Amino acid sequence: MTLFSKDRRKKERKQRMATVVFTVQSGKHPNRVSSPVTATARDFSSVGMSVVTPKIAPDGIHVMYDTLMTTRNRVDATILPEGGTPIRVSGTVVWFRAAEGSEGSYIFGMQFDEPSEDLKEWLTLE
Repeated sequence: MTLFSKDRRKKERKQRMATVVFTVQSGKHPNRVSSPVTATARDFSSVGMSVVTPKIAPDGIHVMYDTLMTTRNRVDATILPEGGTPIRVSGTVVWFRAAEGSEGSYIFGMQFDEPSEDLKEWLTLE
């Protein structure tokens, strides 16, 4: 529990860092997909992760909503664990904000559609 509100997380977080490459797909126009963005993923669980990124709207497609904020966009990502096999995940962004201490960077929280077995296995490694 935090000082002012209840912690809403339902799954334990793992404080791991990995390079991630993601694209954003328009929810309104599914054929419209952004170019890949390289970022840093951290704070993993079996249901989601947070990502620190230099771009919150690659190619004009915002990670969370369309320009009218009426349709959810989708994020497809490949987690690149150091010394491990790439792990594919997809889902939606549930929050975003400016990243603390990183001028011009953002952080977003992504909820996975369905966690992969590869991701679950990687998270259990110590």
